[in-house]
Amino acid sequence: MKYLSNLDLTFFRIADLCGVSTTTVQLYLDSYVSLPKPSLPISIGIDELHSKTMSSNDSSYLCILVDNIKRQPFDIIDSRSKKALNKYFSSFSANERKSVLFVTIDMWLPYKEVAAKQFPNAKIAVDPFHVVSNIYRAFTKLRVNIMNNVPYNSDAYYLLKKWNRLLISDTTYLDNEPKYNSRFKRKLNYRAILNMLLDISDSLKVAYQLLSMYRLFNEVATSDNCSVWLDSLISDFHSSNIPAYYECTQMLINWKQEIINSFERPFDDRKLSNALTENINSQIRAYLHLTRGTSNFTRFKKRILLSLNKKIFYSISDRITSDKNFTRKRGKYNKS
Repeated sequence: MKYLSNLDLTFFRIADLCGVSTTTVQLYLDSYVSLPKPSLPISIGIDELHSKTMSSNDSSYLCILVDNIKRQPFDIIDSRSKKALNKYFSSFSANERKSVLFVTIDMWLPYKEVAAKQFPNAKIAVDPFHVVSNIYRAFTKLRVNIMNNVPYNSDAYYLLKKWNRLLISDTTYLDNEPKYNSRFKRKLNYRAILNMLLDISDSLKVAYQLLSMYRLFNEVATSDNCSVWLDSLISDFHSSNIPAYYECTQMLINWKQEIINSFERPFDDRKLSNALTENINSQIRAYLHLTRGTSNFTRFKKRILLSLNKKIFYSISDRITSDKNFTRKRGKYNKS
């Protein structure tokens, strides 16, 4: 049973280590691990996991629910659809749902709508990483579009192709010792190359400035000043009139309150984010990759929660049951 708590081991590997059949290992999991109905934590993280073999008919995703305070998953449901989520959370009493104070999500609108409906006292926070990622994607789209419209093999094409990392990295030390550049036949440091990049296009320069401004906002803003600061950023994005940023501007407007909420630090002086949920999700994806996929949702859920939730235990008894998936029997095959 201890082996079953290790997601690095497949059923086949556990069977090999214990000298039993794979079916026996699965029967141990089926019989000796039970999952009680969880209680709702004060802070919930919601994320999805793609699975066509285990999800219900109305979705191709599972939904992972995480306790952000105890830092562990508390449940997994076989759909992320709005209908399924509302049904699941409605099974808890009104008082339990009122006790939820924070919900962290990615930028999938049904999560926001379900959380607003089910948890009347909760502040919904969108994960900061997803906001920044959307701006990065829009900026990259603009850079590629500019690159494709300058002469191939020109200096501008060379800079946009080879040195684009200077545009998107906020960790590169720009004032490094100049190095000889064979293209321009002189010594250049990263700041000089960046300035050459930004001189290619006014739109690129403005877009880069806006990206840098949002990165700064995301890193240093506080719950006290983020609202006014975000209003200013929205105005700057809007007035830039850069087509690649139209959707980003609308995103900042539509998710303004959820972005503001993410700057709260109610626990351990950490911003509200979905980073923990994403980390747990990556562990689950690694398990799915190791097993090369699985179709038995009940067994999958039991193994994940047994491994990652400290409240889930196993209990040895004489009761033997099976969670095997039962499919409809095939009809008789007539060769004629």
